[in-house]
Amino acid sequence: MLGREAALYLVLLASTLLALALGLTIVFQAYRGYRRNDSTRMLYLAAGLAFVTIAPFGLSLGFALLTPFVPDAAGLRVSVLPLVRRLFEITGLSLILYSLYSPRLGGSV
Repeated sequence: MLGREAALYLVLLASTLLALALGLTIVFQAYRGYRRNDSTRMLYLAAGLAFVTIAPFGLSLGFALLTPFVPDAAGLRVSVLPLVRRLFEITGLSLILYSLYSPRLGGSV
């Protein structure tokens, strides 16, 4: 049974790293679009995508690294971590919507 659990863990790790790499690539391309065209819309789009794709992974990694040093880490992992991840996602989606629909930002996406 240990072999099956190890294989599942490796599949999970590989898929997580692949998702992180794809997110970094997309955010980098959006940031390059901002730099190339000096488009504020692209900057907000890149920031929103970073909050949606990269920030939750970084938060989970930081939480995993700090868990041994925090008393009652299991309670925080169940209650605080999902809440903060959801707030990151809401922030990212809000930035993406702002980049698409704000009349104050000039140019187009």
